[in-house]
Amino acid sequence: MKPETVRIRIVALALIALVALSGCGKKTRPVPPDTVMPAPISDLRCQLDEKGVTLNWSYPRATVQGDRLPYRIEKFELLRAVIPVKDYCADCPIPFGPSIEIRAESSDKGKVFYEEALLRPNHRYVYRVRSKAGWFVSSDDSNTVSVVWDTPLLAPLNFSAEEGDKAITLRWQPPAGLLDGTPVADPIRYQVFRSTDDGETFSEMPGGLSEGLALTDKGLRNGKAYVYKVRAMRLHAGTTAAGMTSEPLSATPRDLTPPAPPRKVRAVTSGTGVKILWETVAEPDQAGFRIYRRAAKSATPELIGQVDGAGLSFEDTSPPRERGLWYYSVTAFDQARPANESTFSMEATYEVAE
Repeated sequence: MKPETVRIRIVALALIALVALSGCGKKTRPVPPDTVMPAPISDLRCQLDEKGVTLNWSYPRATVQGDRLPYRIEKFELLRAVIPVKDYCADCPIPFGPSIEIRAESSDKGKVFYEEALLRPNHRYVYRVRSKAGWFVSSDDSNTVSVVWDTPLLAPLNFSAEEGDKAITLRWQPPAGLLDGTPVADPIRYQVFRSTDDGETFSEMPGGLSEGLALTDKGLRNGKAYVYKVRAMRLHAGTTAAGMTSEPLSATPRDLTPPAPPRKVRAVTSGTGVKILWETVAEPDQAGFRIYRRAAKSATPELIGQVDGAGLSFEDTSPPRERGLWYYSVTAFDQARPANESTFSMEATYEVAE
């Protein structure tokens, strides 16, 4: 066969294949992009600590139209720009570099986390993220977040907690300087975090950054442990740079309110001694009563017995024998640990005549 004939046949076969590929047989309705395109991520968040930045966002679950995604998200593309603080322009286009590919795991986790360390001092980091389910299905960009990394401050000094009634008061002192030993002259603010699950997860306390060196966390549950951390934030060149975080500190608020003292205390002679009776205002955490006795010449009552529960009487089986006036009083105590004890009741008088 001549070479010219071979070339003609190859061209003909190529044309036939091209014609075959140009059609797909039975025509179907085109699928509108919004029915398959994932809705853009709208809750991209970032958090700075002394190690770097942690990003998190929710796993996409719906299309642009709000319908359930008909496929599994395969990966995420993280867009990142690193800009020197002195060159940053809020209104300028963001110079994102090549995207960073993040493999998508099970959507059962709900949240996606990405950590980045070894950041450059005096640089602003800007992030966006988008989800992908193949080479042709990609969401629009998420919301934009940005942070500034600078040499971090050391952790605040002398972090302490004072346990109160349904409240904990935290106190600390300013950090000694920057991590590299440099003193700091910039304004400093403080960020406090709280955990209610024994330090497993922390969330920022309401109210934002604080200028002061103390914070009182109110409305807590007595008897429950709370864990706290605090870090200093440096205000430098119009930006806020995170410092190192203190060691976690656990504190437990406790009931400090004593019950009301008993009323109408009486002391009467009984067949076996002296019987003390009283009345009280019932309180939900009342645990019992303590009975005291003092001689007329003494200023300090002596504890002689205790009644647990709701009893309203006590038998002094070893009554005083010394002639003169004796005085009985009663206090109430609650279920707190340690228990809160009321003030003394009005005293009841008992006289030994012989």
